[in-house]
Amino acid sequence: MSQIQGLGNRFNLGSSPTTTKNRYNMRDCDVCGILMVGATAVTNLTLNECNAATGGTEQALAVVTTYWTQASATAPAAWTKVTQAAASTVPSINGGVTYFEVSGVSLSDGFKYLDATHATATMIFILNGLDVRRAPESLVSAVL
Repeated sequence: MSQIQGLGNRFNLGSSPTTTKNRYNMRDCDVCGILMVGATAVTNLTLNECNAATGGTEQALAVVTTYWTQASATAPAAWTKVTQAAASTVPSINGGVTYFEVSGVSLSDGFKYLDATHATATMIFILNGLDVRRAPESLVSAVL
């Protein structure tokens, strides 16, 4: 019996530690989920859209209206849904995890990259709805 891998077939992954601001290309996916882990304080993540892999223009992407939190990463409970007015900031949970999604169609014309920054958390980018599916070892890095 064969098994279909999720990585490369359904999603691609990448990480951006704290203020590194790695840029993720939305060209080949429909939605990017961003999981914030390891925050040691309750501070805001800032979400940006960019028009180039490096350099270029970076601007706040105020589209986040819903996010989910789990208060403790070590003893997970059910996710808590939080709604807010459209914003480019999402608060972290000290010692917990926060998750939100950004649709590729929400980026401004000419912008196809996302980045995020946070003082203490690492962001895991989960690029979903891949246009081209391939084996993980043939999967291009999401940071392009």
